[in-house]
Amino acid sequence: MLDDDRLVCIQPFNWCEIHADGSVFACCPSWLSVPLGNVLQTPFSAIWNGPEAKRQRRAVTDGGFGRCNHRRCPHLAGCTVPVMPLKDVEDADLRDILQHEILHLPFGPRRINLCYDHGCNLACGSCRRDFMQPGRRTQGRIRQIEAQWRRAIGPHVEEMTVSGFGDPFGSSSYRSLLQGLNKTEFPRLHTIRLHTNGMLWDHAMWESMPCARELVRSAEISVDAAAPSTYALNRRGGDFTRLLRNLAFIQSLNIPVKLSFVVQQNNYREMPDFVTLAHGFGFEVYFSRLVNWGTFSEQDYIGRAVHRPEHPEHAEFIRILRPVAGMERVDAGNLLPVLNNLQD
Repeated sequence: MLDDDRLVCIQPFNWCEIHADGSVFACCPSWLSVPLGNVLQTPFSAIWNGPEAKRQRRAVTDGGFGRCNHRRCPHLAGCTVPVMPLKDVEDADLRDILQHEILHLPFGPRRINLCYDHGCNLACGSCRRDFMQPGRRTQGRIRQIEAQWRRAIGPHVEEMTVSGFGDPFGSSSYRSLLQGLNKTEFPRLHTIRLHTNGMLWDHAMWESMPCARELVRSAEISVDAAAPSTYALNRRGGDFTRLLRNLAFIQSLNIPVKLSFVVQQNNYREMPDFVTLAHGFGFEVYFSRLVNWGTFSEQDYIGRAVHRPEHPEHAEFIRILRPVAGMERVDAGNLLPVLNNLQD
């Protein structure tokens, strides 16, 4: 039995995300890279309590977090939810399962992150090489994946993130899901979290999703710039003026929002201005390091990855990061270890 002070992660016990090839993960694959299985090959119930799922649950309760990427995971870096001492787990049933190290769960995932449709209205270099909309064959696979999770998880899911890959309004499948959402199919759903570039989130879009909009509890809007010229580089196809107009509309909805910013060589000097921009709307800020998802050549990535100590502008980056990371309503995420290593 685990003691109350043991550091645990609740993610593999209540979360899953499903990707474009059908792979099911119990965490962001950048932080925990091994899938639990594939929903196009195996029934979800067998995946959720399969051998890999149990290994991953063991790894986040044994004190070692041996299957996690300690450098990339911002929650391990900052000991933030879903990483916490066992005594801080609020759900009594989940706390009991963790305390008794039960790896075969009597319930399915309560939270799901949709990552299976790459459709998006922008071409942002931090995650893709070009504009992407699914073709006919891919659309068929998307429909198959969606049918699987809606049948297996829909009746029990409580929280839904749309989307970890693609844009909730730029993807036809996600947009259709949000516009047609109903409580009959998702009777326990009480929270929707939107992750979007914000370019299509205007009044007309909001009005088109009557049920879903009542469940939206928070949003993350990826921006990656504080100036129009930098935005044009990092958010190709976007319009900074339109973004600001939409942010003003979103502000009027009184939904907690954070603006996110993937730090790289061409934008790190704008970090203080980005905080000012976000706070001007009453929004929080989230910074993260650049990850190469296969969109950059190795040489290009090295030139962009200013968070790496060997980068020629790293010292200047640290000079800017240090005061920014200490500001209120700013989360430096997986950039914190960069500062912590400097202080060791």
